[in-house]
Amino acid sequence: MMIFGLALPAQAAMYKWVDAQGRTHYGDTLPQQATGRANVELDKQGLTIKQNAGAMTPEQQQLRAAEQVRQQQELQAKTEQKRRDTALLNTYTSAADIDLARDRSLELVKLSIQNSQNQLSQLRAQQAQIDQQITLKTQGKHRIPVRITEGHDANAREIALLESAIAQKNKEMADTRARFATDKARFIELTGPRR
Repeated sequence: MMIFGLALPAQAAMYKWVDAQGRTHYGDTLPQQATGRANVELDKQGLTIKQNAGAMTPEQQQLRAAEQVRQQQELQAKTEQKRRDTALLNTYTSAADIDLARDRSLELVKLSIQNSQNQLSQLRAQQAQIDQQITLKTQGKHRIPVRITEGHDANAREIALLESAIAQKNKEMADTRARFATDKARFIELTGPRR
């Protein structure tokens, strides 16, 4: 009797599964066709003991992989933000310090722009002289020497390079202002407006 009583709870489990047509089935054992499908193990009272997930479809596997990638990217973004916050708090003691650092960075770029603009002014003056020589030669119906046309072209290239460099430096200044503004806003968010 005791042996029979001990064996009874082991066989008392029931299984619930859904077939390919969407019909729900119950049984003492899982049939062959239910293998790999989601099922639920129930006790004698019909309460869930264990849920077994079925094999995932390729679409479910893709969704799961995409979700894992998203979670990994989210974790990396949080880790990177924490690293940046720590660096920000270790670098500056107040929002005014951030303004001073911004101004120092901008001053270096301003000096570079000023030097480039001085060079550009000189090159434009030279170009005006070359243009004047070309005009005089063409009005006098003289042939323009090769050295003058080559000088004109070389000067034009230098002017274009300097104008491009100045535009790049202006963009760098705008980026620097934006970066420091972001850092200052984040610093205030982390420390409060009084620091």
